[in-house]
Amino acid sequence: MKREEQDALLAEWQTRLGLHDWRIKFYPNCKPDEMSLEEAAGISTYQEVNKTATIEIMDPKYSDDSVEAMDWEQVLVHELLHLKLCLIADKTDAMTERVGHILIDDLARAFVDAKRSKE
Repeated sequence: MKREEQDALLAEWQTRLGLHDWRIKFYPNCKPDEMSLEEAAGISTYQEVNKTATIEIMDPKYSDDSVEAMDWEQVLVHELLHLKLCLIADKTDAMTERVGHILIDDLARAFVDAKRSKE
């Protein structure tokens, strides 16, 4: 996918999720060793007070798709949902954080699937 298409998807999903007022530095084609966390398809770091964020997404050519191929758009939506839900995220309890992360992933998959079913 070309960078212009990736930027368009970022803009589309920021609008869909009501995140148009966030300022996001976007790194859409990272090599795994360039990312701030190992073994992650996507990473978001943010400051909720001033609504700024960085989103890194691994280039799919580096993904281990032995179970399922990496869905780049779903990873993007997943990372944006972290921003949307940051005020209710509880990172003090490991179990709550795990459950929240699974919920975010389920929502990202559902939103992308719903969009694609209308295309």
